Amino acid sequence: MRVTSSGGRYHFEDDQETPDTHTVCFEFEGSRSVTWQGLSCNRHGNEFVTFYGDQGSLELEENGSHAIFDKSDKKIDQLSSESRGESEHIANFLNAIRDNKPLELNAEVQEAHKSTLLCHLGNIAQRTGHTLNCDRENGRIANDQQAMGFWSREYDSAFELKV
Repeated sequence: MRVTSSGGRYHFEDDQETPDTHTVCFEFEGSRSVTWQGLSCNRHGNEFVTFYGDQGSLELEENGSHAIFDKSDKKIDQLSSESRGESEHIANFLNAIRDNKPLELNAEVQEAHKSTLLCHLGNIAQRTGHTLNCDRENGRIANDQQAMGFWSREYDSAFELKV
């Protein structure tokens, strides 16, 4: 996997460390890629996420609604929703922790790790200012000490994990 990033703090003048204008491209084997764009300085646009494929596209909105388009850009399906399911997801997560039953999670933690890893890699590419080459099996950054410096941090010993 290859990760490239461009953008910066172009609009807001504050102490936030993440860009207010940010585009990240993730290139995967098999001629697949994902492009993410974050524009916290400009809220124009209705689509939350759009997936493009060779047979059509899928537009998701923040509230969980979606529309599917065929390769001729004709809308072939649409679903409206009033809830993203966020409160239900949070309740499920907290119940699994309280009951010590991780297998009752609606979404496996390992799946969340995959998408969170992409966010971290995009931010690391932004901070280093160069392309990252990553191991396709585990996402670790290959042959780049500067980038791996952002892979983890030192934690206060009071917060050490004890198993």
